[in-house]
Amino acid sequence: MSRATQELLNFVRQLPEGMAYAPIYCAGSKLQSGKESKGKAPLERSHHQVLNPADVALQIERRPDVFQAVGVFTGARSAGLVILDVDRNLSRLLKKWGETLEGAPKVTSTKANAAKYLFRVPEALWGDVKGFGLSDTGAGYEVLWGRQGLLYGAYPGSSDGKAPAGEYGFEGDLEAIPEAPAWLLAEMREHAGKEVADGGFIKNRKALDFSDRDPAEIAEIVQSALKVIPGQGAGSRDHWVKVGMAIHSELPTDLGLTLWSAWSAEDPEFSQEWADSNPCEEVWKSFRKGPVSLGTLFWMADQQMPGRLWLSEDLRKVVSEAEQDRVQRFISVGLSHKEIIARAEKAMLLEDPSEVQHTLHEIAMEARYRDSSAISRLLIAHREFKRGAQGGSLRELLEADVSPIEYLIPELLPKPGTLLLHGRGGCGKTMAALTIAKHIARGTPFSVRGADVPVEQGSVLWLNGDQNSRRIRKQFEDLDFVADDPVRIENKVSMLWYDWFIEALKKHRPKLVVWDSVTACMRGCAYDQNKAEYAEPMYWYSSENGESFPATTIVFIHHANKEGGFRGTTALEDAVDISMAIRRPEKKELEYIGAGSRLITITKSREGNEGKQLKLTQQDDLTFSLADVETPEDQSQPASVVDRVLVRLRESGRPLLRTQLNADPLCGGKVEAIRKALERLEDRGLVRSSGQGRSKQYEAVLARAGGVDNVVLKPEDTSAGTGSGTRTNLDKPEIVRVLTSEEASEGETGQTRTEPDKIEALSEAVSLQRNASDETGQDSGSIFTREERSEAELSTLMEEAARLWD
Repeated sequence: MSRATQELLNFVRQLPEGMAYAPIYCAGSKLQSGKESKGKAPLERSHHQVLNPADVALQIERRPDVFQAVGVFTGARSAGLVILDVDRNLSRLLKKWGETLEGAPKVTSTKANAAKYLFRVPEALWGDVKGFGLSDTGAGYEVLWGRQGLLYGAYPGSSDGKAPAGEYGFEGDLEAIPEAPAWLLAEMREHAGKEVADGGFIKNRKALDFSDRDPAEIAEIVQSALKVIPGQGAGSRDHWVKVGMAIHSELPTDLGLTLWSAWSAEDPEFSQEWADSNPCEEVWKSFRKGPVSLGTLFWMADQQMPGRLWLSEDLRKVVSEAEQDRVQRFISVGLSHKEIIARAEKAMLLEDPSEVQHTLHEIAMEARYRDSSAISRLLIAHREFKRGAQGGSLRELLEADVSPIEYLIPELLPKPGTLLLHGRGGCGKTMAALTIAKHIARGTPFSVRGADVPVEQGSVLWLNGDQNSRRIRKQFEDLDFVADDPVRIENKVSMLWYDWFIEALKKHRPKLVVWDSVTACMRGCAYDQNKAEYAEPMYWYSSENGESFPATTIVFIHHANKEGGFRGTTALEDAVDISMAIRRPEKKELEYIGAGSRLITITKSREGNEGKQLKLTQQDDLTFSLADVETPEDQSQPASVVDRVLVRLRESGRPLLRTQLNADPLCGGKVEAIRKALERLEDRGLVRSSGQGRSKQYEAVLARAGGVDNVVLKPEDTSAGTGSGTRTNLDKPEIVRVLTSEEASEGETGQTRTEPDKIEALSEAVSLQRNASDETGQDSGSIFTREERSEAELSTLMEEAARLWD
């Protein structure tokens, strides 16, 4: 046995009982994890087992080449031991606090101007203090509390190479460790307070916004345990993961991740792991329910501070009751799922919405749910499951017979689709929504990319949450709505009334639904508007549009914050297909917007329209008009292939073959790009095609002077949940697309009109559209003149002859 080993054993055997010691791996030896020790790692089992001096001496005798130093754990495990570890500037500290350090046991090394001083923290303060690292203050010292510190034996040398390898020296009496000086206790108490502010921990669980009380209690209990459980440094991944899994078992939320991350970051041996990112995040995502539970975490904390002293008195009572009554609490679960569904289904048949909510609330209380919205979500999830999944393989999805996305206004308003319209108070949000509603209710053309396009006419459902009937009536009167316009208004409704909404959509089958406004119609929501859960109803309306209720276009009116963005969580915008911000134009924009107008900018679009703008303008008759905007930059040559193809088709005034567009210098794109451009334009309702193969022709969808560009009737679809078609409450046929010029001719072939009732319906539709056009100041001439028809027919014949010649 070497001299150094014999001296180490002599020191260990003289150590006093009552503290948790540990044999220390020497530099270069292998840890149980397979990693290499840097000279300060303790024997793994010492982290959770209290080793006395004899235990340490035994390990050193058996493996003297591996264990060449002894350390001690600080904190409650060692009766309140705390180590002031001065890494640099010892002379400065002695000058300031030298008198308070006298009499404390001292550990030295080959590192100049550095030392460790041992003190005790009074038991009454154990729960109120916390250690801290070198980087926390920049004062040149750290305080070890709950961590391990070396006492005697081999010193591995400093990482910067300034202190060579050698031996730790020890001075003083471990049987007479003094109480920590007041200034040191004050700093430890201060850092315990910072844990609440900076570490993401929670001090007042009553201030938390959880769905019920249990998660808040769990969070506070976890926090208490983590305060006393130390990190184990290098080679302690199993310990680290076990702590994370224990937290995740009962708190698998972002708060649980925050608690684990804050605790992990305190281990100084892993500081490099945090250089670029949080190493806990990816591992947290991989956790699943397993054998590691909060009991594991409690056991770890008990090893540091027995008797559950790491818990406050009130939390100790909560844990004790939970352990005693666990079986009883699991047995008493309230109503069964079958009974909840049956009673909820019956409640939804009640006529009075307030009675529906009251009954659902009674069910929620009996089932031990927080509120009635949980019962509504449960019922909807049950119905969705009964309806059957809509997923499958990609082949099944692509081959499924699903109605395509249609457009109320080509390119702008898809059906099914959801739109968030947000702006500051008084900027015209409601007027903009009313103007869109007027276009839909009357089927009046809308300007898209500089040209009027036909609008699908249909009924409108206006859902109001914050205005009285007098105010609503005034708003509709200001825009010259009349009694015969197909609009239905429902007052004081809630976005949480999912079943009520489903029944309303099945009954009225509107083409457009407007919620005015999100804040007013979310009364009773359990979440703050800054929480992501606040957007849950809007996610439901988007995902179930055309599934749980007939397909429609839904507009949500919402208020903006002080900075001009929408108020509340960004999840509101994530939940919808389109987001539009309305505001007053800036001075430089007045040249092309005009005074008294409002500018609407598309900030999100699943149709690829981000950045495009609309203009809301008050007319001379005090009504409002809405159209897209062409900025000075837009008025130059169209930049994209899609824009150039659309311009070419509009300028042509007649159908064109794709080969003609390929050769057209105005389009100027590759053949494949033009093909994709035509597909996108057709998908967005701006272009239609006819024919097959090489003879397939394309033409722009435009609203002609005097009415729509030839219309065709769309049969009514009465199936629930698809929303592919409907009739308004005026029992008028819908105007959804245009016919070719040949189909529009006055029965020259006698084959385009085979059903007399459709001839009459078409006449009514065109008459309705002409009346709407008169309101906008458009000419009321015929759909096509004879000269236009002759020119179109001649052009078609010439193109066909050219194709056959080729």
